[in-house]
Amino acid sequence: MSGGVLDSWVGARADLGSEPDPAALAGYQLARFRQLLDYARERSPFYQRLYQGIDSGRLRTLADLAALPPLSAEDLRREGGQLLCLPQTRVQRIVTLATSGSSGPPKRLFFSAADLELTVDFFAHGMATMTGRGKRVMICLPGSNPDGLCDLLARGLRRFGAEPLLYGMVSDPAAAAESLRGFRPHCLVGMPRQLLALARLCPEQRPETVLLSAENIPEPLRQELAELWRAQVLAHWGMTETGYGGAVECRPGGGYHLRHADLLVEIIDPASGRPALPGESGEIVFTTLTREAMPLLRYRSNDFSRLINEPCACGSRLPRLGPVQGHDKLYPLTS
Repeated sequence: MSGGVLDSWVGARADLGSEPDPAALAGYQLARFRQLLDYARERSPFYQRLYQGIDSGRLRTLADLAALPPLSAEDLRREGGQLLCLPQTRVQRIVTLATSGSSGPPKRLFFSAADLELTVDFFAHGMATMTGRGKRVMICLPGSNPDGLCDLLARGLRRFGAEPLLYGMVSDPAAAAESLRGFRPHCLVGMPRQLLALARLCPEQRPETVLLSAENIPEPLRQELAELWRAQVLAHWGMTETGYGGAVECRPGGGYHLRHADLLVEIIDPASGRPALPGESGEIVFTTLTREAMPLLRYRSNDFSRLINEPCACGSRLPRLGPVQGHDKLYPLTS
């Protein structure tokens, strides 16, 4: 299976056919951004102030978005519920992210049931590229409570017939090793350093695939993990602000395939805010195109990467993210 499977999913979601091309995708994303800008401005006091006087009809290309003010983590902390676009009664989940090294207010993110369903759908299609029906998947990430990260991932896996084990964080490698030997998963999902500690304790295990997420992934760590378990090691990029899911590597490698139907990704120069040149590295800025409870427009992620526009070895012609740097932990440990 490959990133081409995700292209077909994006094409179906965006009504672009089974093999969407970059130009058609850009048209879809621009139209969605215009709609979202008007939606957010009508419903959110914060966005009403931020985009006062801006005519969405004047946005003719995705490059025009660079003239709009971005959204920062500080805006989320300071404005809180002012970004909410739905009544509280329609909010299914609220995630509170503590601010590391600061006594300031935490970030609070609001999700509707429909928002969470979009993430489950992405997880189902993304994980189907690396495991399959009847396969066992051990999830070593935080968030096993209802509508948390592990729960959403498990729901996506069950959707195509995989069997998930919601283990949680590997705080005790010896205990995790016992569960690993008993469950004998075909696929593991977890944080790089924690799964490496587990692999060093259980080098005899032979999972088919390993998906790393939530931290930077040093290449020597990836290589050691692949050698110990003789498994294909893939990577995921995402954060709570993206709705957890964001982009995932395909088996041939060569970049992260993005959740294009739900996320518009820009790369900017972090100092000037100008769009990065083709292939140039910069800060990832994203817009949640289909989020209804608390849409984020041009959110500065503080993660750094570049867009790859050349076709992937898997056959995908859509833009992909290159290696991502800049974050330590993408998910709240209490989610």
